[in-house]
Amino acid sequence: MIMWSRDKILNFVFSFGAMLVGVVALFVGSISFEFKTNPQFLSLPQSQVAQAQVGGDITPAILPKARPTVPLAKDNSFYNATTSAVSALVVDDNSDTILFEKNKNEVRPLASITKLMSVLVLLDLPMNLSSTTVVLAEDVDSSSHHINAGEKYKLSDLFNIALVGSSNSAINVLVRASGYTMDEFVNLMNVKAKKLNLNSAQFVDPTGLDNRNMARTEDVARLLKIALQQEKITTALQTPEYYGNPIGQKPRRVWSTDWLLTHWIPSDFKKVQIAGKTGYIAESDYNFVVRLTDEQGHAIRVVVLGAASNETRFTEARDLAKWTFEHYLWPDEAGYDALSD
Repeated sequence: MIMWSRDKILNFVFSFGAMLVGVVALFVGSISFEFKTNPQFLSLPQSQVAQAQVGGDITPAILPKARPTVPLAKDNSFYNATTSAVSALVVDDNSDTILFEKNKNEVRPLASITKLMSVLVLLDLPMNLSSTTVVLAEDVDSSSHHINAGEKYKLSDLFNIALVGSSNSAINVLVRASGYTMDEFVNLMNVKAKKLNLNSAQFVDPTGLDNRNMARTEDVARLLKIALQQEKITTALQTPEYYGNPIGQKPRRVWSTDWLLTHWIPSDFKKVQIAGKTGYIAESDYNFVVRLTDEQGHAIRVVVLGAASNETRFTEARDLAKWTFEHYLWPDEAGYDALSD
């Protein structure tokens, strides 16, 4: 008969106890892991989790029904009005959903819509817009009559004249004041276009006079959206009448080239609901991109490229916007849920 000493008995008890504790811990851990990872228990209210832990029945959680967050067409109607524009587009400003399109993939000359990219690049640079500069003869474009050689301006004044009056001369002065050569500045424009994923956009000069400044309607719409994120740009594009201030001379009135904003083309949109940019050269015909907002705060961007006349670019943009607001519902409007079912 084997006789165990007191020490051996105690060692055996402690060893067996430690092993038993380990087995129990593994068992409890496996149960906890299964509970946590079993999809049946995921996203349940705490009351149901507690019920599950004590072996009660589980009522599956009722998930909310998914619904779209984009404008939906009220009916199957099509825009039947004649559009002289070569390309046109209407997109929801919030979701970028296309609501109307005509030849949206055609790459078209931008003309002075180019200036939106030019001023975006200017705002990226460490320029002091409160500083002043003198207009040089080489800055002045013969088709732009808002500023003259020898006049002195604040750069902020030239910034507004460039957008409100679409002044080529003002853009030329600002580019020179940036410290970059024309070629270097244009390169910055193209680099920024790539960063912004404006894949069809290409730029050759900052004014838009060169017909090789080009893009598709979708990229034009996106360029406006990005530009309107800058308060200085939005303020200028919502100014129907501006007074330039050549230092030491009388203020000079500059009308906006956006005739919806000046109400020279009648519409139901108020000034605060309109923010757009025009463009024209012979090769592009008449261009216009604009953000329009209805009384409920729903915003769309309308692009018209290659319209037949100065007036029709505005009337066609206005009519496209009116048709869109009449034939689409937004998520916060009555009747939307029925369309989304």
